[in-house]
Amino acid sequence: MQAQQLNAPKKKLQLTYDQQKTIWAIIFLLPWLAGLILLFLKPFIESLRFSFFNLTPQIGYIAEEFVGFENYLFALNSHTTTNSSFRLEILNTMSDALFNLPVLLIFSLFIAVLLNMKFKGRGVVRAIFFIPVILNSVAVTAALGGGDAISQILEQQGISKLFDLEFYLLSGGIPDFLVGFIVGLIGRIYDILALSGVPILLFLASIQSIPGHLYEAAKIEGATPYEMFWLITLPNVTPHIITVTIYALVDTFMTSTVSTIISDTLAKQQWGLASAMAWIYVGVVLLLLVVIFILAKIFKIGDSHYEH
Repeated sequence: MQAQQLNAPKKKLQLTYDQQKTIWAIIFLLPWLAGLILLFLKPFIESLRFSFFNLTPQIGYIAEEFVGFENYLFALNSHTTTNSSFRLEILNTMSDALFNLPVLLIFSLFIAVLLNMKFKGRGVVRAIFFIPVILNSVAVTAALGGGDAISQILEQQGISKLFDLEFYLLSGGIPDFLVGFIVGLIGRIYDILALSGVPILLFLASIQSIPGHLYEAAKIEGATPYEMFWLITLPNVTPHIITVTIYALVDTFMTSTVSTIISDTLAKQQWGLASAMAWIYVGVVLLLLVVIFILAKIFKIGDSHYEH
Protein backbone atom coordinates (compact mmCIF):
# COMPACT_ATOMS: atom_id res chain seq x y z
CA MET A 1 0.00 0.00 0.00
CA GLN A 2 2.79 2.35 0.94
CA ALA A 3 4.65 1.44 -2.29
CA GLN A 4 1.55 2.35 -4.35
CA GLN A 5 1.33 5.71 -2.62
CA LEU A 6 5.00 6.44 -3.31
CA ASN A 7 4.66 5.50 -7.00
CA ALA A 8 1.51 7.59 -7.50
CA PRO A 9 2.12 10.65 -9.76
CA LYS A 10 2.31 13.94 -7.92
CA LYS A 11 -0.47 16.41 -8.63
CA LYS A 12 0.70 19.59 -10.27
CA LEU A 13 -0.46 22.84 -8.74
CA GLN A 14 -3.03 24.26 -11.11
CA LEU A 15 -3.24 28.04 -11.14
CA THR A 16 -5.73 30.14 -13.04
CA TYR A 17 -4.50 32.84 -15.42
CA ASP A 18 -5.49 35.58 -12.95
CA GLN A 19 -3.62 33.84 -10.12
CA GLN A 20 -0.51 33.56 -12.30
CA LYS A 21 -0.76 37.26 -13.18
CA THR A 22 -1.07 38.15 -9.48
CA ILE A 23 2.00 36.10 -8.56
CA TRP A 24 4.11 37.62 -11.32
CA ALA A 25 2.88 41.10 -10.39
CA ILE A 26 4.01 40.54 -6.78
CA ILE A 27 7.40 39.24 -7.96
CA PHE A 28 7.98 42.30 -10.15
CA LEU A 29 6.77 44.66 -7.42
CA LEU A 30 8.95 43.13 -4.68
CA PRO A 31 12.07 45.31 -5.41
CA TRP A 32 9.89 48.42 -5.40
CA LEU A 33 8.16 47.39 -2.16
CA ALA A 34 11.52 46.64 -0.52
CA GLY A 35 12.84 50.06 -1.55
CA LEU A 36 9.66 51.72 -0.30
CA ILE A 37 9.82 50.07 3.11
CA LEU A 38 13.59 50.27 3.68
CA LEU A 39 14.38 53.68 2.14
CA PHE A 40 11.20 55.74 1.92
CA LEU A 41 8.75 54.80 4.67
CA LYS A 42 10.74 56.02 7.67
CA PRO A 43 11.64 59.48 6.20
CA PHE A 44 8.03 59.77 5.04
CA ILE A 45 6.65 59.28 8.57
CA GLU A 46 9.43 61.37 10.11
CA SER A 47 8.62 64.30 7.82
CA LEU A 48 5.01 64.22 9.08
CA ARG A 49 6.26 64.41 12.68
CA PHE A 50 8.76 67.17 11.84
CA SER A 51 5.96 69.28 10.32
CA PHE A 52 4.60 69.85 13.85
CA PHE A 53 7.96 70.98 15.27
CA ASN A 54 10.40 73.84 14.96
CA LEU A 55 13.76 72.17 14.43
CA THR A 56 16.97 74.00 15.32
CA PRO A 57 20.37 72.42 14.58
CA GLN A 58 22.65 72.33 17.61
CA ILE A 59 26.10 70.82 18.09
CA GLY A 60 25.58 67.07 18.04
CA TYR A 61 21.77 67.11 18.01
CA ILE A 62 18.65 68.84 16.68
CA ALA A 63 16.52 70.77 19.17
CA GLU A 64 12.80 70.13 18.75
CA GLU A 65 10.03 72.52 19.83
CA PHE A 66 6.44 71.36 19.39
CA VAL A 67 4.37 74.07 17.64
CA GLY A 68 1.28 72.13 16.49
CA PHE A 69 -0.19 73.40 13.23
CA GLU A 70 1.77 76.66 13.33
CA ASN A 71 4.01 75.62 10.39
CA TYR A 72 0.95 74.77 8.26
CA LEU A 73 -0.75 78.08 9.10
CA PHE A 74 2.43 80.03 8.38
CA ALA A 75 2.94 78.24 5.04
CA LEU A 76 -0.64 78.95 3.92
CA ASN A 77 -1.11 82.45 5.31
CA SER A 78 2.21 84.20 5.86
CA HIS A 79 4.99 82.63 3.80
CA THR A 80 6.13 84.84 0.91
CA THR A 81 9.00 84.79 -1.54
CA THR A 82 10.48 87.72 -3.47
CA ASN A 83 7.50 88.08 -5.78
CA SER A 84 5.06 85.36 -4.79
CA SER A 85 3.86 83.20 -1.93
CA PHE A 86 3.51 79.50 -1.21
CA ARG A 87 -0.29 79.65 -1.20
CA LEU A 88 -0.39 81.56 -4.49
CA GLU A 89 1.98 79.07 -6.15
CA ILE A 90 -0.13 76.13 -4.91
CA LEU A 91 -3.26 77.73 -6.41
CA ASN A 92 -1.43 78.57 -9.66
CA THR A 93 -0.13 75.00 -9.97
CA MET A 94 -3.62 73.58 -9.38
CA SER A 95 -4.98 75.96 -12.02
CA ASP A 96 -2.22 74.97 -14.47
CA ALA A 97 -2.93 71.28 -13.84
CA LEU A 98 -6.67 71.72 -14.46
CA PHE A 99 -6.04 73.57 -17.74
CA ASN A 100 -3.04 71.53 -18.91
CA LEU A 101 -4.33 68.01 -18.24
CA PRO A 102 -7.23 67.93 -20.75
CA VAL A 103 -5.08 69.59 -23.44
CA LEU A 104 -2.16 67.29 -22.66
CA LEU A 105 -4.32 64.15 -22.87
CA ILE A 106 -5.92 65.15 -26.18
CA PHE A 107 -2.59 66.28 -27.69
CA SER A 108 -0.72 63.14 -26.53
CA LEU A 109 -3.42 60.80 -27.82
CA PHE A 110 -3.58 62.65 -31.15
CA ILE A 111 0.21 62.47 -31.63
CA ALA A 112 0.25 58.79 -30.55
CA VAL A 113 -2.38 57.95 -33.19
CA LEU A 114 -0.32 59.79 -35.83
CA LEU A 115 2.90 58.05 -34.77
CA ASN A 116 1.19 54.67 -34.96
CA MET A 117 0.51 55.14 -38.67
CA LYS A 118 2.88 53.53 -41.17
CA PHE A 119 5.12 56.02 -42.99
CA LYS A 120 8.79 56.43 -43.89
CA GLY A 121 11.04 57.60 -41.06
CA ARG A 122 8.49 56.73 -38.39
CA GLY A 123 11.22 55.77 -35.90
CA VAL A 124 12.99 59.13 -36.33
CA VAL A 125 9.75 61.07 -35.91
CA ARG A 126 8.95 59.11 -32.72
CA ALA A 127 12.39 59.98 -31.35
CA ILE A 128 11.83 63.67 -32.15
CA PHE A 129 8.60 63.73 -30.16
CA PHE A 130 10.44 62.29 -27.16
CA ILE A 131 13.08 65.06 -27.28
CA PRO A 132 11.05 67.49 -25.11
CA VAL A 133 11.41 65.02 -22.24
CA ILE A 134 15.19 65.02 -22.64
CA LEU A 135 15.29 68.80 -23.07
CA ASN A 136 13.22 69.42 -19.94
CA SER A 137 16.26 70.59 -18.04
CA VAL A 138 17.38 73.63 -16.11
CA ALA A 139 19.74 74.62 -18.93
CA VAL A 140 16.94 74.83 -21.49
CA THR A 141 14.69 76.67 -19.06
CA ALA A 142 17.45 79.19 -18.48
CA ALA A 143 17.96 79.53 -22.24
CA LEU A 144 14.25 80.18 -22.72
CA GLY A 145 14.51 82.83 -20.05
CA GLY A 146 16.46 84.88 -22.61
CA GLY A 147 13.09 86.15 -23.78
CA ASP A 148 13.34 88.90 -21.15
CA ALA A 149 16.50 90.27 -22.76
CA ILE A 150 14.81 90.25 -26.17
CA SER A 151 11.82 92.09 -24.72
CA GLN A 152 14.12 94.74 -23.25
CA ILE A 153 15.84 95.24 -26.62
CA LEU A 154 12.44 95.59 -28.34
CA GLU A 155 11.32 98.12 -25.74
CA GLN A 156 14.53 100.13 -26.27
CA GLN A 157 13.70 100.19 -29.99
CA GLY A 158 10.20 101.45 -29.21
CA ILE A 159 8.55 98.13 -30.02
CA SER A 160 6.63 96.65 -27.10
CA LYS A 161 5.55 93.42 -28.75
CA LEU A 162 6.03 91.87 -32.16
CA PHE A 163 2.53 90.42 -32.24
CA ASP A 164 -0.08 91.18 -29.62
CA LEU A 165 -2.40 88.17 -29.99
CA GLU A 166 -4.70 89.28 -27.17
CA PHE A 167 -5.23 92.67 -28.81
CA TYR A 168 -6.06 91.14 -32.20
CA LEU A 169 -8.47 88.59 -30.69
CA LEU A 170 -10.30 91.26 -28.69
CA SER A 171 -10.43 93.46 -31.81
CA GLY A 172 -12.06 90.53 -33.62
CA GLY A 173 -14.98 90.56 -31.18
CA ILE A 174 -14.02 87.35 -29.34
CA PRO A 175 -15.33 87.25 -25.73
CA ASP A 176 -12.84 88.13 -22.97
CA PHE A 177 -12.99 84.73 -21.24
CA LEU A 178 -12.26 82.92 -24.54
CA VAL A 179 -9.37 85.27 -25.33
CA GLY A 180 -7.90 84.63 -21.88
CA PHE A 181 -8.20 80.87 -22.41
CA ILE A 182 -6.58 80.97 -25.89
CA VAL A 183 -3.72 83.25 -24.81
CA GLY A 184 -3.13 81.16 -21.68
CA LEU A 185 -3.17 77.97 -23.74
CA ILE A 186 -0.57 79.34 -26.16
CA GLY A 187 1.54 80.44 -23.21
CA ARG A 188 1.47 76.84 -21.94
CA ILE A 189 2.68 75.28 -25.21
CA TYR A 190 6.21 74.69 -23.89
CA ASP A 191 4.86 73.15 -20.66
CA ILE A 192 2.54 70.85 -22.59
CA LEU A 193 5.31 69.80 -24.99
CA ALA A 194 7.70 69.14 -22.11
CA LEU A 195 5.11 66.99 -20.34
CA SER A 196 3.87 65.13 -23.41
CA GLY A 197 6.80 62.78 -24.10
CA VAL A 198 5.95 59.99 -21.66
CA PRO A 199 2.13 60.26 -22.14
CA ILE A 200 2.69 59.87 -25.91
CA LEU A 201 4.75 56.73 -25.31
CA LEU A 202 2.12 55.30 -22.93
CA PHE A 203 -0.69 55.96 -25.40
CA LEU A 204 1.43 54.58 -28.26
CA ALA A 205 2.09 51.36 -26.32
CA SER A 206 -1.62 51.13 -25.53
CA ILE A 207 -2.61 51.57 -29.19
CA GLN A 208 -0.09 48.98 -30.33
CA SER A 209 -1.51 46.44 -27.86
CA ILE A 210 -4.91 46.54 -29.61
CA PRO A 211 -5.41 43.29 -31.55
CA GLY A 212 -4.92 43.89 -35.27
CA HIS A 213 -7.82 41.64 -36.26
CA LEU A 214 -10.26 44.24 -34.86
CA TYR A 215 -9.09 46.76 -37.47
CA GLU A 216 -9.05 44.12 -40.21
CA ALA A 217 -12.64 43.13 -39.42
CA ALA A 218 -13.67 46.78 -39.34
CA LYS A 219 -12.06 47.40 -42.75
CA ILE A 220 -13.89 44.41 -44.22
CA GLU A 221 -17.15 45.85 -42.83
CA GLY A 222 -16.33 49.15 -44.57
CA ALA A 223 -15.58 51.25 -41.47
CA THR A 224 -13.85 54.59 -42.04
CA PRO A 225 -10.68 55.62 -40.09
CA TYR A 226 -12.87 58.04 -38.11
CA GLU A 227 -15.24 55.23 -37.08
CA MET A 228 -12.34 52.89 -36.26
CA PHE A 229 -10.84 55.54 -33.95
CA TRP A 230 -14.08 56.13 -32.00
CA LEU A 231 -15.23 52.51 -31.93
CA ILE A 232 -11.93 50.60 -31.59
CA THR A 233 -8.96 52.80 -30.68
CA LEU A 234 -10.52 55.10 -28.08
CA PRO A 235 -12.41 52.39 -26.09
CA ASN A 236 -9.23 50.28 -25.91
CA VAL A 237 -7.06 53.24 -24.88
CA THR A 238 -9.50 54.39 -22.20
CA PRO A 239 -8.10 52.10 -19.42
CA HIS A 240 -4.75 53.89 -19.75
CA ILE A 241 -6.15 57.42 -19.52
CA ILE A 242 -6.14 57.29 -15.71
CA THR A 243 -2.49 56.16 -15.68
CA VAL A 244 -1.48 58.98 -18.01
CA THR A 245 -3.53 61.50 -16.02
CA ILE A 246 -1.92 60.55 -12.70
CA TYR A 247 1.56 60.65 -14.25
CA ALA A 248 0.94 64.07 -15.84
CA LEU A 249 -0.55 65.48 -12.62
CA VAL A 250 2.38 64.36 -10.46
CA ASP A 251 4.87 65.56 -13.10
CA THR A 252 3.16 68.97 -13.24
CA PHE A 253 3.59 69.44 -9.48
CA MET A 254 7.17 68.10 -9.46
CA THR A 255 8.25 70.66 -12.07
CA SER A 256 6.28 73.53 -10.53
CA THR A 257 7.47 76.50 -8.47
CA VAL A 258 5.95 74.83 -5.40
CA SER A 259 8.73 72.23 -5.43
CA THR A 260 11.33 75.01 -5.79
CA ILE A 261 9.91 76.89 -2.78
CA ILE A 262 10.01 73.72 -0.66
CA SER A 263 13.62 73.02 -1.74
CA ASP A 264 14.64 76.62 -0.94
CA THR A 265 13.00 76.42 2.49
CA LEU A 266 14.78 73.13 3.15
CA ALA A 267 18.10 74.68 2.11
CA LYS A 268 17.54 77.43 4.70
CA GLN A 269 17.36 74.67 7.36
CA GLN A 270 13.71 75.47 8.11
CA TRP A 271 13.01 71.75 8.24
CA GLY A 272 9.73 71.90 10.14
CA LEU A 273 8.27 74.49 7.76
CA ALA A 274 9.57 72.61 4.71
CA SER A 275 7.95 69.39 6.02
CA ALA A 276 4.62 71.19 6.51
CA MET A 277 4.84 72.58 2.96
CA ALA A 278 5.65 69.11 1.62
CA TRP A 279 2.60 67.64 3.36
CA ILE A 280 0.35 70.41 2.07
CA TYR A 281 1.75 69.58 -1.39
CA VAL A 282 0.99 65.87 -0.84
CA GLY A 283 -2.50 66.69 0.44
CA VAL A 284 -3.32 68.80 -2.63
CA VAL A 285 -2.08 66.09 -5.01
CA LEU A 286 -4.07 63.42 -3.16
CA LEU A 287 -7.17 65.63 -3.24
CA LEU A 288 -6.87 66.04 -7.00
CA LEU A 289 -6.31 62.29 -7.41
CA VAL A 290 -9.47 61.57 -5.39
CA VAL A 291 -11.42 63.98 -7.62
CA ILE A 292 -10.02 62.27 -10.73
CA PHE A 293 -10.88 58.84 -9.28
CA ILE A 294 -14.47 59.91 -8.53
CA LEU A 295 -14.88 61.43 -12.01
CA ALA A 296 -13.45 58.24 -13.55
CA LYS A 297 -15.98 56.14 -11.63
CA ILE A 298 -18.87 58.43 -12.60
CA PHE A 299 -17.97 58.47 -16.30
CA LYS A 300 -16.67 54.85 -16.23
CA ILE A 301 -13.22 55.81 -17.47
CA GLY A 302 -10.52 53.23 -16.92
CA ASP A 303 -12.66 50.08 -17.03
CA SER A 304 -11.26 47.25 -19.12
CA HIS A 305 -12.87 47.18 -22.55
CA TYR A 306 -12.63 43.39 -22.82
CA GLU A 307 -14.34 42.63 -19.48
CA HIS A 308 -17.72 44.00 -20.63
